[in-house]
Amino acid sequence: MTKVIKLALICQQSDSNGMPVDYKEVNKILWELQRQTREIKNKSIQYCWEYHNFSSDYYKRNGEYPKEKDVLLFTLGGYVNDKFKTGNDLYSANCSTTVRGVCGEFKNSKKDFISGKRSIISYKENQPLDLHNKSIRLEYSDHEFYVYLKLLNRQGFKKFNFADTQIMFKILVRDNSTKTILERCLDEVYSVSASKLIYDKKKKCWVLNLSYSFSGEITHNLDENRILGVDLGIHYPICASVYGEWKRFTIDGGEIEEYRRRVEARKKTLLKQGKNCGDGRIGHGVKTRNKPVYSIEDRISRFRDTANHKYSRALINYAIKNNCGVIQMENLEGVTAHSDKFLKNWSYYDLQTKIEYKAKEAGIKVVYINPRYTSQRCSKCGYTDTDNRPEQAKFICKKCGFSENADFNASQNIGIKNIEQIIKEEIQI
Repeated sequence: MTKVIKLALICQQSDSNGMPVDYKEVNKILWELQRQTREIKNKSIQYCWEYHNFSSDYYKRNGEYPKEKDVLLFTLGGYVNDKFKTGNDLYSANCSTTVRGVCGEFKNSKKDFISGKRSIISYKENQPLDLHNKSIRLEYSDHEFYVYLKLLNRQGFKKFNFADTQIMFKILVRDNSTKTILERCLDEVYSVSASKLIYDKKKKCWVLNLSYSFSGEITHNLDENRILGVDLGIHYPICASVYGEWKRFTIDGGEIEEYRRRVEARKKTLLKQGKNCGDGRIGHGVKTRNKPVYSIEDRISRFRDTANHKYSRALINYAIKNNCGVIQMENLEGVTAHSDKFLKNWSYYDLQTKIEYKAKEAGIKVVYINPRYTSQRCSKCGYTDTDNRPEQAKFICKKCGFSENADFNASQNIGIKNIEQIIKEEIQI
């Protein structure tokens, strides 16, 4: 099991004379490494395309594709990585992690490039700095947590005149949960994995997305034949049930909607106030004038994250309590945090992601199905018709008269094993 924790950092670096390095100077160095990372990524994509074109021409001549090691003497990732052993300041293990990640992404997306489903990958500004697990060292001293990051190779180390090959940061620990995770990483109860260093433009600071892994302790002996169907709906953000049972798990959307209403009202007020703001916010551009509004948006993001953690945990507890070994959900592939939302400011995808990893921790299998027709099908008799939903929240079957909440009816359908095949046979797709 691998997880990620976001850690805010404060630079504590010294130069070769033992004097503190100004944070602005460290920022310049990190931005330079970020620029080099972006350049390496885009050049790696270019090398991958060149090999793809060679491989395609080879196939046309010989009727088969060449083996990478026969042509390149390495795998494609190894070949591209060899191109960047010099000419940059990145620590070699981090550079290798970056290159292999790009090559893997290229291979996974190649079919979509060729078919025109997506454009060729192009890496833009503000790229994260990849960190190999060997480049991360945690330390606890004087009641503070510190992290030492190997970011520079020997060339970079000499160029920037640092006291050590590693750049030192103090970690801001804001809660006991973060403290516990860091303690377990230090005690090697958790293993630190490849991570990322990211510049947060809003907060104007660097944050470490620290990945850590551990063996999930599955203590529940659950029935894999009991499927909990989960519908992420409009009336209820979550509605879940086991097929054939009237008992259900629901999350009322009132808490979210009330919070959203209050925050939207506050944002409108702040925007109006911006026209008559004080001298400290005048003459510094739109971002400075609307800074309180951006602060409100951060609060929305934090509330959403906290609520989705709470809702997903409650759902998993319900599944365990009802001995469900499988959770079945709609396949939201292609849906992002911005492309499909419920209750205006809420993300289906974020909630579903949290449900999935908590389910895996508990030993619950997660199955995704095509949601097509599940909201229009009668879970009682199987009749499917768009007119079965006269209202958004109401389901009334035109054939048998079964009447229920639309989200609950959908969850009943989603909770049926092989429901996709059943629907295909019923409506003869």
